Amino acid sequence: MARIPRVHRDSDGPYGVPRVTAELRDGDGRVVNHKRVARVMGTIALAGVRLRRRHRTTIADPAAAKAPDLIGRDFTATEPNTKYARVCRLRRE
Repeated sequence: MARIPRVHRDSDGPYGVPRVTAELRDGDGRVVNHKRVARVMGTIALAGVRLRRRHRTTIADPAAAKAPDLIGRDFTATEPNTKYARVCRLRRE
């Protein structure tokens, strides 16, 4: 398993577990398990580069008016078991 750091270094760092495993399998045809490659890479702190970014689909308008509190959400109870909150869901058929 000394070849794992070499394969990672030869790729200049972007190779993660799947690519390192594929390179090891293609190199000399030996059987290599991806779980073992992941475990070894984790112990020596090697990781691939993650290129995918999270996309933000909704950007709130800070100038927009906030929705009014139509039901008067006051959940403070003067004694136990006097106020309850229920989630209401619309059924779509």
